[in-house]
Amino acid sequence: MASIILSFVGQQDPFGKETGEGSIVTLVRDLVAQGKAIKRAVLIYTEKTATGARETREWISLELGIDSRDVELIPASWELSNDPTDLLKAAQEAKRGLDLARLHLDNGDRIEFNASSGTPAMKSAFSILQAAGYVTNGTVWQVRNPSEMREGQTRVFATDVGVLRQEFDRKVIQKQVADYNYSGALESLKSSGFNSERAIALLEYGRCRMAFDFDAAFNSLRSLVDDVPQQLLKEISALRQRSLDAIAKELYFNAMIRYHNHEFSEFLVLLTQFQECVLAILVKRKLGLDLPSSYLDTATFWEQVMSIDSGKPFAALSDAYQRKGWRLNAEGFTKRPQLIGLLSAYQDLNRMIELISFLDNYCEKRNRRIHRFEGVSEIEDGTELIAKLRRLVMMLVALPDENSFDVLNRTVYDLVSV
Repeated sequence: MASIILSFVGQQDPFGKETGEGSIVTLVRDLVAQGKAIKRAVLIYTEKTATGARETREWISLELGIDSRDVELIPASWELSNDPTDLLKAAQEAKRGLDLARLHLDNGDRIEFNASSGTPAMKSAFSILQAAGYVTNGTVWQVRNPSEMREGQTRVFATDVGVLRQEFDRKVIQKQVADYNYSGALESLKSSGFNSERAIALLEYGRCRMAFDFDAAFNSLRSLVDDVPQQLLKEISALRQRSLDAIAKELYFNAMIRYHNHEFSEFLVLLTQFQECVLAILVKRKLGLDLPSSYLDTATFWEQVMSIDSGKPFAALSDAYQRKGWRLNAEGFTKRPQLIGLLSAYQDLNRMIELISFLDNYCEKRNRRIHRFEGVSEIEDGTELIAKLRRLVMMLVALPDENSFDVLNRTVYDLVSV
């Protein structure tokens, strides 16, 4: 394991009238005293420090006994030479020097950044790179001016703005979680300075659950069964069993998330699926029938429909079709209007049928838009739609006090806030 030094060249390098030895010389001597093997140096210089850069290369080569070609001199951009106080230009040149230094890194090697040579902008550049996450296998060093040192202070010391980087990462992850972007938050967390296997497992749970891969969501929590909100465990168990009540709630939760994020096309897709799930639940509860899962089962389904309640539901469907001038084909898979017609035979379902039909208008609009290859940038009368959607789901199933994904978000948020 060896080290590569990366530094700007300042007016006092390698030696100056004000400080004696410059910060590069001091850092090299300190690193050697620490037992670090230095195999290379990359020095960035401006027009005003070109001579000092050459003299620093000669000193490093003699001091370390390495080939002068292993001390690489990099001219700074004309823009930085012209204005060495430009922090952005300094950071860009520091990043360029870092990329060049990385070309010579072997496994286990580290980069030693000297943040004490050059203008204030140059001195800040390496700390900015560290805060931005570019410095993952290196140390940013500061060298104190010997005339300003106080008792107990060391001349050379490491500085770490990793705490600032963590704060940046935390804000990004928390924003992604707030937007229910579990895939993005998962990638951000894995590349951040946080080390939370629990948060990673929870985000994987959220990602899989949003994708309706309930088995994978459950498996992600296997090692955390005793350390996650019980609501999440209870619900995923019901979803794995394909409970229609659980799926209806899940579709509702997902639809509300899409609406919250203004993803209206996806919202309408989930609204359609929710409506179909509601109809399947009512057919099961009122008629005692499961909707056919394969075409071979459809003939049996229609036969059973015709015999239920002395044919009352089928008669209601036939009447509804006649009033609209439609032809009823009692065969094949059932369509939404057919299920609504069957259920309209029962007056106690009138309010629910009214709400379902209200949703159906949006589903039909969504279908027409798809066939015209149109997107959806807004939902007409969205407030009324959301109110009726919630009313319908509450008439059908018991909702928890809080959206399960918000419970998940709060748990992850707490984990990355400590």
